[in-house]
Amino acid sequence: MRTNSIRKTLKVTNIVIIIATLVPFLFNTLYYNIVLNQYERIIENVYDANSLSSGLKEETYTTMWNIVTGKTEFGDNTQYELIERIKEKLDLLERNANSADNSYLILVARNTLDTMEGYVRKIGDNIAGNAPVRDNEKILAEISSVSDLLYDVLQKFVAAEMVLAHIQNTKLQRSMDIMTLVQTVLFASILMFLMRNYRQLNRSVNDPIDRLKTMASRIAQGDLSIRAEKPEVSELDELTDSLNTMAGKLIELIEQNVQKQRNLQKAEMKALQAQIAPHFMYNTLGTILSLAEEGQTDDVITTTLALSSFFRLSLNKGRDWVTVAEEKSHVESYLAIQKMRYGAILDYRIDFSPRILQESMLKLLLQPLVENAIYHGIKKKRRRGFISLKGDLEGDVMVFSVEDNGRGMSAEELETLRGSLTHYDVANPISGFGLYNVYKRVQLYYETEQGLTVESELDKGCTITLRLPLVRSPAQAQAQIG
Repeated sequence: MRTNSIRKTLKVTNIVIIIATLVPFLFNTLYYNIVLNQYERIIENVYDANSLSSGLKEETYTTMWNIVTGKTEFGDNTQYELIERIKEKLDLLERNANSADNSYLILVARNTLDTMEGYVRKIGDNIAGNAPVRDNEKILAEISSVSDLLYDVLQKFVAAEMVLAHIQNTKLQRSMDIMTLVQTVLFASILMFLMRNYRQLNRSVNDPIDRLKTMASRIAQGDLSIRAEKPEVSELDELTDSLNTMAGKLIELIEQNVQKQRNLQKAEMKALQAQIAPHFMYNTLGTILSLAEEGQTDDVITTTLALSSFFRLSLNKGRDWVTVAEEKSHVESYLAIQKMRYGAILDYRIDFSPRILQESMLKLLLQPLVENAIYHGIKKKRRRGFISLKGDLEGDVMVFSVEDNGRGMSAEELETLRGSLTHYDVANPISGFGLYNVYKRVQLYYETEQGLTVESELDKGCTITLRLPLVRSPAQAQAQIG
């Protein structure tokens, strides 16, 4: 899977970590603040209710007793101040009540306080009407009973709030356990995410770099066909494209250099060809002169016509490619001239399959092989010699063979000749440059290393085989070599 970039991966990783850390923290903080505020309000209610109920009965009884016994004047309103303070605290408890039941208890307490306030007003009325003290004492007993009832209601409120405090504490404890578990799971998940991200990022970076190192190493070893795949991280795209482009450019440069070398070698081959023609022409003209001196006019004409045909086909209007029929005619002209020169000691036979006569081939390939058979085979044998030139088609390859019954070569001489074909010193030619010329031209034009082979045994002659892949047509072949 392709990663857009290392920068984006790290950015996403940081965002995930921040969210995974911050969201639980904010939720936890908010939740605990809400729960703790509720818990604190419950404690405050308990404290306020206990404060109110702890001195309620005694303070109420003492205040009203002092009024009944005449120690305090009813008009001082100490009894109403006490009732007002109790009302204010009940109002506070009602605002902070944490359940409907507790609100109802405060309502009961408020009604009880109203009953007490009614008894207080009745005592005031008795005092104003000079009623007997024992009447107020009876009412005072009623006020004491109402105070006990109000105390009981407040204690029930405290008990109810304590229950709520216990529930809230249990909820808080449970939530702490849950949050601890969630944070543990979250931490483990973040750790696994980081490890997975690290492995993926490490693989996304190391694997492409290893491929690029391998590619650079193989390029250094000469393998220019290798190409690097698109990397997993975009930061390496430019480097990968540069290496791929470099490999392609190197192939182009090498091909250009190879083509230049081929053109140079072709020029050298043409220079070698130019060396053959003057030498052959000098010998042939000598033969014609000898025939003329001997008065053999017909032979002079035959030889002259053969020489003319030979050079006409050799020049071939500057073209390098000819038909097999034209190459055959060229060899026939050459052998006719040599036959005229050597007379009875040279005989030959040319046998080409009609299937190949109109096929195209590089010119001047067969004549040097025949010349080699004459000068290095038959001429050294100094007795009647015979040359057989054959041509046929094997699949998509034309096979030509030049066989002679000349001196032949020993195994050592044959090995030396084969070595000279691949390591011929053009600057210091000694012998065999005709064979080398054919071997190298076939190698350059046909791009094959197995175009020419030599087989020979001492005193049994020599056979040279030429294998040429078919080309489409002389025009296409000519265009191919430019």
